[in-house]
Amino acid sequence: MATDPNTSVENSYSKNLAKLIGGLLSGSRFQLSVYGSAARFFSRDAQDTADIAQLHEAWELSQARLAQANRKTEASLIADVQQKRQQLFDAEHRYEQLQQQRYSQLYLICQQLLELTDGQNRPETILRSSRLLGTLQLLAPSEGDSMAAMQQKYKPFYKAVLSLRLLDHLLEQNLITNSYILKRAQQRAEMLHLPGPQPYCPFRDDVQIPLLMAVLLQDVGHYHPDALRVLRADGSQPNYRLQFSAAERQEFLDVSLQASLRFLLKGIGMPLYRGNSKSERAEFQQNEQEKIAFAATVLRTAAAPGSGVGNLLRIPQVYASAVLPGRARFIYESLPKVALILKNGARTGQYDERMVDQLLMITGIFPQGYGIVYLPKEKSAAAPERYEFAIVNSLYPPSPETPLCRGVTRNLRFKTSGQNLAVSVDHNLYFKPARQKLAVIPEARLQEILSKLSSNFEPAQLRHFLPRCWHPDEFFAPAKHQNLWNRTELQQN
Repeated sequence: MATDPNTSVENSYSKNLAKLIGGLLSGSRFQLSVYGSAARFFSRDAQDTADIAQLHEAWELSQARLAQANRKTEASLIADVQQKRQQLFDAEHRYEQLQQQRYSQLYLICQQLLELTDGQNRPETILRSSRLLGTLQLLAPSEGDSMAAMQQKYKPFYKAVLSLRLLDHLLEQNLITNSYILKRAQQRAEMLHLPGPQPYCPFRDDVQIPLLMAVLLQDVGHYHPDALRVLRADGSQPNYRLQFSAAERQEFLDVSLQASLRFLLKGIGMPLYRGNSKSERAEFQQNEQEKIAFAATVLRTAAAPGSGVGNLLRIPQVYASAVLPGRARFIYESLPKVALILKNGARTGQYDERMVDQLLMITGIFPQGYGIVYLPKEKSAAAPERYEFAIVNSLYPPSPETPLCRGVTRNLRFKTSGQNLAVSVDHNLYFKPARQKLAVIPEARLQEILSKLSSNFEPAQLRHFLPRCWHPDEFFAPAKHQNLWNRTELQQN
């Protein structure tokens, strides 16, 4: 029997994404992940640093003794100096090896993430990014015991994709003023005219990957012992504490930020130069120092309002924290209120208003993967007699309130393939005008519609005859339903 190619491809995509997520933050203490390595770094770094300092002091002391030695003791002291130097070298080498391993692991995750999000042109990049964001939203459970933990795992990748697309968008709109980014963007533009593929891209290697490192490591400081102490102060499990005093919250944020910065600068650090050229080594080290300084600046400035590069992390962080909050209390229907959260924060000076507006131009108010209930356009002017289901599947909607979707039902029956739709406010049951159009339909008919759709994928979530949204999680679970991003003609609805 032939294998459905869509099924195998979609299975592969979801599996590869799950593997990528596990590489950053694993649910198993036996699996090596970046955050697992960070926890070990936090527990050992102070002692390792002290041990190396002690060995360095012992080596210098043995050198001083050798300088004052006479001929009788010189031989033994030379041996002692060599032994102390070797012990110091071994300790520094072990420290450096672990650092390079952590760097390589994080760098690989960033590379793989770029491969999933960046295409050969703008439409392909938007399509890939939409797919990744939508898949994260659809795979992350919206209820159940594992909901909070899974959302916490997915959130760093969600905000990473938003950060990349916000960076591109701000460059297109000439809203980036940072000289480091502008210089690399100009270099990329110049290299595009060179013949053949270029192994080094200054924008990818010097801007995108350091940005991703900063985004993915933003929450790693939560695993520092001092941060965990604050989280567990009321007896809560780590990462699930709901109530903080103002002082506790500030302490937690300060400790977490400093720990994240330390892990970036010391736990990850910079790659080693491989070669024998002094000039190349100096150039390589200068470039790497600028990259890690840029990443540290993004991390450090993301905590404060303003118009700088910290917004590349700060604004996506707020958005991702609203749609994947990782908390026990989670109301799926309220996800579109993320736009209100951002706009209200901008009005009170918490966020840069211009940056908020730009992000919402990219995302709209309906997150990728959100379940839309809509009224199909009828050929006649007759009042609508049914509603259908769709899933938000593309960034850059024509307006923030008009999501781009993939229809997944037709005539109240679920389909494995459907049309792309732009669902207007008048046809989207999330908004009152659309719900009013169905208000005249007898309750028996609404009950019939609900029962037909509920029998497939909505056994519990649809509790109202006129639902404002639907939960696509169960529909999306089979691989044959995961192909929501193949190109089809867009229809207005």
